[in-house]
Amino acid sequence: MKKRFILLATLLLTGFLPVTKTSAQTTTTTTNQYTLQQCIDYALKNYNDVKNAELDIQSAAARVGEVKGAGLPKIAVKASIIDNPDLTRSYFDGGNPFAGSLIPGAQAGTVYGVPNSFQVRSSGDASVTLSQLLFDGSYFLGLKASSVYKELASKSLTQTKITVVENVTKAFYLVLINNERLVLLNANVSRIDSLLKNTQGLQKEGFAEQLDADRIEVTRNNLLAELTKSNQLNEVTALLLKYQMGMPLTDSLSLTGDVKDIQVEAIDKNAVVNPKSRIEYSLLETQLEFERLNFKSDKAKFLPSLSGFATGGYNRSENTVPKLFQNTWYKYSMWGLNLSVPIIDGGSKIYKVKQSRYAYQKAENNLTFFAQTVDLQAKQSMATLNNEIENLKIQRRNLELATKVVRVAKIKYTSGTASNIEVVEAENAFKESQTNFYNAVYNTLIAKIDYQKSTGTLYTE
Repeated sequence: MKKRFILLATLLLTGFLPVTKTSAQTTTTTTNQYTLQQCIDYALKNYNDVKNAELDIQSAAARVGEVKGAGLPKIAVKASIIDNPDLTRSYFDGGNPFAGSLIPGAQAGTVYGVPNSFQVRSSGDASVTLSQLLFDGSYFLGLKASSVYKELASKSLTQTKITVVENVTKAFYLVLINNERLVLLNANVSRIDSLLKNTQGLQKEGFAEQLDADRIEVTRNNLLAELTKSNQLNEVTALLLKYQMGMPLTDSLSLTGDVKDIQVEAIDKNAVVNPKSRIEYSLLETQLEFERLNFKSDKAKFLPSLSGFATGGYNRSENTVPKLFQNTWYKYSMWGLNLSVPIIDGGSKIYKVKQSRYAYQKAENNLTFFAQTVDLQAKQSMATLNNEIENLKIQRRNLELATKVVRVAKIKYTSGTASNIEVVEAENAFKESQTNFYNAVYNTLIAKIDYQKSTGTLYTE
């Protein structure tokens, strides 16, 4: 998502993004004025990734409840009514002592099927069973792991919010800068229109050539084309901001703020960054703990498990089902312990332990590596920000000089001491200085955001 944002922002600033012709005024007609913080607040409530991350926390909480439930007492109620219209017969060899009394003339070696005399046709049973896990090492470790999993989901939400804040802030500044550029372009067009009218008037009086007016008109046409493009870009940048905020693209959006009010100061190159200030480091720490518990849980599956149970109920047998409910039912009860001791399972648990151990080692490596790279990232973003601040100072000075040059060139041309070529060149240099200045402003703001993110200060809860 970050890469897509940077690419789109670059295209917008350089004017290479094709857009349909629309009016930029549609983004500024609403009476609702959004500051940067209001845009961020809106995004943190409405952006899809934030909503899904919040659902992940609820899902993790449900997962904790699921694991806890496995170790809580369980009560099961069971009732049954059985009717056997044709009871299974009893089979005897003719030589069995019982066969002679049941089957007159029975012969040894011959098997006889006789009616079942030991079971009545119908029976009923109703019981309640209570079971409780008493000891299972993997269960208790799994319970801890599920709690860590919930913590992991919570920190993932924070990481998602940081990304959202980053993208909304960059898009917000992009809209502000394009609005500023549009204001300056309109002023440029007004100024060149005035110069063109004066030149055309001089040309009619014979004090200027047609070529002079044509040169200025070319400059004017170029400015109008640039103005049309800026109007289009304003609409697209507003759509980009709405997208990053999770706002419907059909809603109106108007911003309040001025890039001139944004303070960006150079950063001390010796500043030290604590890796623990980064949400990524905290996430990796939690992931490491999660993998450690998983590893211990897999090893604990080699330990015995013990559970207890108790069952009580009533039953009755009769010759018919209706009689079951006409006579006394007799109670019964039992209790006991179940001990399970794993001996041989084909080696699957051993390989499971190996997998979890490797996952734990990978988590350790990731945490160590990230701790080593945090300072590098901070130093790089710090250097980039300082360089952009210096470039911004240069471009601001260039814009001041270009403004002065174009003003003087117009005065000299009006007084007849300079050619219109000087005016056209001054106008082109002025427009280029404006573009360079606002590009420098945007790059400085982006560098500031990247530095804040690298130091873990962009967004905190």
